[in-house]
Amino acid sequence: MVTVFSNRLGWHNMELLLSQFQSRLSFGIQRQLCDLVRISLLNAQRARALFDAGFTTVSELARGDPADVETALRNAVPFKR
Repeated sequence: MVTVFSNRLGWHNMELLLSQFQSRLSFGIQRQLCDLVRISLLNAQRARALFDAGFTTVSELARGDPADVETALRNAVPFKR
């Protein structure tokens, strides 16, 4: 909403600045996780676990070994057996 307001006032630099923070504010994440949380099933906790495991972008995650992705996600959230 604030970005639309800035656009209508012609504050294009402010609009650009605010649009960069929009996803960070929505998900409550740091900048390095913005790419990973674009995946609909990832929240901040899972994105952080994948990032810490070396998957820093969506393309790296897509090219990653499924077993490594599984391990990172299992370590992120304790699964009940």
